Parts: sequence; C-alpha cells; structure tokens
Amino acid sequence: MVASSANLASLPSTPRCALEFTLVGLWERLLKVNPIGIHDDFFKLGGDSISAMALLALVARETGYPLPAGGLLQAPTIAQLAQLLTTEVNPTNWSPLVPIQTEGSRPPLFCIHPGGGNVLCYLQLANCLGSDQPFYALQAPGVDGIRPPLATVVEMAKEYVAAIRIVQPQGPYYVAGWSAGGVIAFEVAQQLISAGESVAHLAIMDSGMLYTMGILKAVSPPDQPGAIEMMGRPAAEQVRVFRVRSGAAQLIPAEADDTQAMRIIELFEGNVHAVVDYRPQAYTGRVDLYQAAEALVPPRRLPVTEWQRVCSDLQVHIVPGNHLSMIHQPHIQGLAAALSAELAKC
Repeated sequence: MVASSANLASLPSTPRCALEFTLVGLWERLLKVNPIGIHDDFFKLGGDSISAMALLALVARETGYPLPAGGLLQAPTIAQLAQLLTTEVNPTNWSPLVPIQTEGSRPPLFCIHPGGGNVLCYLQLANCLGSDQPFYALQAPGVDGIRPPLATVVEMAKEYVAAIRIVQPQGPYYVAGWSAGGVIAFEVAQQLISAGESVAHLAIMDSGMLYTMGILKAVSPPDQPGAIEMMGRPAAEQVRVFRVRSGAAQLIPAEADDTQAMRIIELFEGNVHAVVDYRPQAYTGRVDLYQAAEALVPPRRLPVTEWQRVCSDLQVHIVPGNHLSMIHQPHIQGLAAALSAELAKC
C-alpha cells in the first residue's frame, strides 16, 4: 500500500537503518542536494536517466546488493529502494516488465529496451507523452544479473509478448523500440499478429539490423580496437577499451566497477549480435519509422532502406537530433510530438 502525500509528510525522514544511511549519502553525493529525506523522490530532486544509471552503479558497488535496472522507477525513494534491495528475488518470478506510467485513459504503449538492456532511457519520452498515456518498458534478462541473457531476437520477443499480455490480454497493441529495441519491437509485433492479435501502432525509432553496426562504427573512436579484435583478450583490457569506445553512448557509468562494466559489455554485445543476426519476415501491417534528422551513417545505410524490403506500408517521420540525442532533451520533444500525433490517430 502506498502512503498518501499527507501521510508521507508525517513520517520520519531520517535513516532508520545502516542501508538507508548509506543510500542517503550516495544520493546527496550524486545529486549535490543536502539534506535528503528517505521519502524524497529521486526524480523530483533533479535525478534523470543519466544520474539514475550512475546511482545504480554506485549502489551496486558500495552496498553489494544487486539492483534491478528499473529499480528507481519502481522505488524512487530511499525507503522504497532499501526495501527493494533487501527483498530476495526469485529468478523464476523475474519479469522484464517495468511500469513507468500506469495512469491514463489511452491504451498502454510498450517500449522495448535498446542494446544495453536498460530502460531508463525511456523516462523522458514517457514524461513528454503526458499523464494520459500509460507507458511500460521491457528490460532485458541479464541486465541486473538475476537472469541469464537471451540469445536471439525471437526468444526475447517471445518472453516480452508473454509479459505484455499479462498487462493487456488482448489487442490492439501499441509497440515501440529505440535503437536495437526497434528490431525487437518488430518481432514482438510479428508474434502478436501470429497469435491472432492486432497491432495498432508499431513504432521503430531509428533502428535497423545493419544500421546497428553502422551506428556502432560511427560513434566509436577510430583509434580504438574493434569488438572482434577484443575477443579473447583479458577482461580488464576489454573493459578499458569498451569504456572509451562506448563513451558517446554512455553505456557504462563512470561509477561502475569492472565487474558491473563487464556484465554490461557482455549483455550489449549479445544483444547487438542477436539484432544483426535477425532475419525479419514480411510485415503486412503499417510500420512507422521515426528516423533521426542528423544522420551518423552514409545515406545508403539509413534504416529506411532496410525496412522498405519487408514492410509494404512504411511511414517515415523525420525527428530532431541524431541517433543518440533524439531520446534526450531537447530533441525528445520532437520525437514525443510525432509519436503522440500518430498514436492519437489510432
């Protein structure tokens, strides 16, 4: 049961145990806010998706507790987070579903994780879509170390479809995904349709199979070894190079230790391989491609060229920013406006 705002105001705000005391210190250090009470909301204190990733890394490093990637979305206060951390998670009961916004009269939108497996990147999009749009994200098994990663896009989509249908047993469905998540969202839609359901909106946000490799090459420093060159090298060297190579995408928080970093690397590389190996089948429904205006790859490698081969009804929307910036402020406003306009037509 969630306490009301009035009840929260009457609760003691000082730490009640060693874990809460540690969390208060981490929050104050990261957010540069003092004092912080155990019932204060991380995001209302100024936290965002980037600082949330940093906090996840700090908590795991300094407390030893494995923290679900969606933990701050599910438990945004210190009191709630401490309880979440000390609650034993049964891997058989683990769910990829992360509720970001559960209120609203519209059908829910389900967004699939990008290559890094984390879904905190969708926080700004959910906020921009407004309080009337329910928003759920699907995080990758393996992102928090509780479950092993899945090896193929088809396997991922099968698990995500099952989770989606717990929230919404019947269609029409609204499915979306940014970056590698767009490819997985495409397969989710295919599996829903194969099950006899309807997909009202399939939003692929700057995503493609070969396009994924093009983006990786575009954002990687040219003086760093490639992924194939790094295979088989010691873990410490892989971590060092990957931190530099993925710096623009901010995949590994600076606060993450090498153990956390290696888990992110392995999950990311596994997801990228799964996307590149995926062979999409023809899709007869409408597909909306939200393509970044500032291309990071040559025109022949843009995602529209891939999806035209398998989609008979492809609608392209050009949105502000590049592949990395389109999901963050200030460009997220343009993506949210374009997506909201199309969702309103469904």
